[in-house]
Amino acid sequence: MAAIDHIVVAAPDLEAGTAAVEALVGMRAAPGGPHPGVGTRNTLLSLGDDVYLEIIAPDPEQPAPANPRPFGIDSLSGPKLVTFAVHASDGETIDDVVAAMRVCGEDPGEIISMSRVKPDGEELHWSLTLSPAGLAEGAGLAPFVIEWGDTTHPATVTPTGCTLVSLAGTHPDTDHIRALHAAIGIDIDVNAGDSVSLEATLDTPNGRVTLR
Repeated sequence: MAAIDHIVVAAPDLEAGTAAVEALVGMRAAPGGPHPGVGTRNTLLSLGDDVYLEIIAPDPEQPAPANPRPFGIDSLSGPKLVTFAVHASDGETIDDVVAAMRVCGEDPGEIISMSRVKPDGEELHWSLTLSPAGLAEGAGLAPFVIEWGDTTHPATVTPTGCTLVSLAGTHPDTDHIRALHAAIGIDIDVNAGDSVSLEATLDTPNGRVTLR
């Protein structure tokens, strides 16, 4: 049904967030580009053939957006792994994944179109789900859904050398989250906890590390 597309580190400052990830993994994420109207920009690091790491932060060159920046960025004091995205498997669509999530009682929100311009001038286009509850605070273990269409997947055009080994986390309602993950075909180690947390294990030039 679905596969992990990318993991998201949100930060109050892009340079500081990128430097923090570089210190952990031993590689520098490459500039991605601004998200017009959202008030953010990003850097990217490949974690495999079709999965990558996004570091996202406010874009000081854009005016303040009409809505809060996604993932609770405006209230963060430092970089944090906040959530992850999934894409549909071959033969499936973003609508199929959204429908499966809704059957489990998880509404990922409406599907919207987005774009950004890379530093080399290429304009990228994609669609993703926008949930006020999820994107506003960082959904943690309930992913958002993305579809790249004809756009080249970022994992294939960003610095390589790191690999995503696994994702894990805690959640107060493990039954719901496990059922959700099973419905969309992803396997993440979820344990009971008083709050939602997410961590990623990566193989990197610095060895095996944990990103939180």
